[in-house]
Amino acid sequence: MSDRWIEVAPRVWALRVQELDQTLGLVIGDESCLVIDTGVSAEAGYAFATAIREKTDLPWQVAYTHDHFDHWFGTSAFGEAAIWAVGDGAQYIARGDEQRQAWAARYRREGREEKARDIARSKLVPPNCRVQGAVGLNLGGRTVVLRQAGLAHSDNDLVIEVPDAGVLFAGDLLENGAAPSYTGAFPYEWPQAVEYLLSWKPAVVVPGHGDPADYWWARAQVRDMAETARMCAEVAQGFLTEEEALAHSPFGEATMRAALDRCKELTPPPPPEPEAPAAKPQTPPPPVVVYDIFDYDIDLTR
Repeated sequence: MSDRWIEVAPRVWALRVQELDQTLGLVIGDESCLVIDTGVSAEAGYAFATAIREKTDLPWQVAYTHDHFDHWFGTSAFGEAAIWAVGDGAQYIARGDEQRQAWAARYRREGREEKARDIARSKLVPPNCRVQGAVGLNLGGRTVVLRQAGLAHSDNDLVIEVPDAGVLFAGDLLENGAAPSYTGAFPYEWPQAVEYLLSWKPAVVVPGHGDPADYWWARAQVRDMAETARMCAEVAQGFLTEEEALAHSPFGEATMRAALDRCKELTPPPPPEPEAPAAKPQTPPPPVVVYDIFDYDIDLTR
């Protein structure tokens, strides 16, 4: 698959990228545009920025759907811009450095040295505008809503709503063609968060990976995520064995294993057993005093 644009609504685009089957976004207003995620590396970011300039010459702002490297390592190509995210800049840089090392090593193991170098030399550009709750951005004749999702795929997920077009950019809260990734996720809260975000019934849902789809596809995936959460809870409570959960997972054995392992990570350890009180030193019992009772006969006439 080569990179290709999909117009999901008037002046709302999704760019399907071959690397990691990723989906990036673009929303165009009358005065500015919003770029949704920027790709896996500076090279990918330059390609995305060039493709955007073929569609519009308006100034841009950027939104990060979360802090996984494939969604923001390409931002250096966009120069000075407002960059919106839920997580703060220090968090992005710290986690970005860890991910850069891990993925560069992974690409080298796969024999993809050029991809490893692309990631290694990508400048990390942290967000400079914080989203807490929801923020409305006026792009000129069109307002988009940046909404904090809460604990879900990560601890800093952000979705982008385009109300006038009926489009929701869901980031990695939803994936089309692949199972959800539970590494670092919050299995119990995730389906609840997405169910709330779908409550306005967007006509088009753009996932972080895979093709755009409709509301009913998204609802079906949330149902399977809720079933995964329920099975994790039943394993924790002893109602199901892990083997039963693995055999009947809606997403397959590997995904169920990842969800179970993540739930174990998030479960606090049991409180320590209270220490028994120290034994008091043994002391001999007090002596028993036996009193003899005498019956005195007193002559009071004397």
